[in-house]
Amino acid sequence: MSVGHARDHSVTIDRPKEKDGTDAGPMGGELLLLSLGGCYLSTFLAALQAEDPEADARDVHVRVEGTLVPAPTRFSEIAVTVSAPAALRDLISKPLLKAERGCIVHNSIRDAIAVHFTHAWF
Repeated sequence: MSVGHARDHSVTIDRPKEKDGTDAGPMGGELLLLSLGGCYLSTFLAALQAEDPEADARDVHVRVEGTLVPAPTRFSEIAVTVSAPAALRDLISKPLLKAERGCIVHNSIRDAIAVHFTHAWF
């Protein structure tokens, strides 16, 4: 188990009990996926706010899933799926593209891991 610090925040990084950890926090690979999702979503929200300060994005959700391959264990690809009401399609399409291009985590890993962005409208 370890604890990482950024500014005034801390996060516990650990392994599950079945992998000889104490399950006190997510594993590093899980944090990578969470970091991508959080970076993408916060960049999207900033772009949306700049586009339309009154926009309501409460029903916009991001899911990030990684495909693991062995030897050495790593993510071979990552899928980022944005779910949003169809009524928001025109409003959020541009901010979603800005988020894809502006997310620091995506820009840092995209040459090493295939990252696919998809949208599901409901």
